[in-house]
Amino acid sequence: MKTIIMAIAILLTGSATFAQSKKSTHKHHQSTTAQKYTCTMHPEVVQSKPGKCPKCGMALVPMKKKMNKKEMSDMKMDK
Repeated sequence: MKTIIMAIAILLTGSATFAQSKKSTHKHHQSTTAQKYTCTMHPEVVQSKPGKCPKCGMALVPMKKKMNKKEMSDMKMDK
């Protein structure tokens, strides 16, 4: 009887560990594809969640996957 209880305990522990490791891998995959946010006035400011720019207080906007040179030059302001 003790052997059966011990076997069940080992199986439950093993399946819980497997489920936890699979869950961790899934979270890692999500974090690599997570949306990033930036300030249109300060493109060097990048955050993982929406909010306000720490430099000017403007709302952060979702970043595009890739920006071309024209888009980058449009973001710069001449003083």
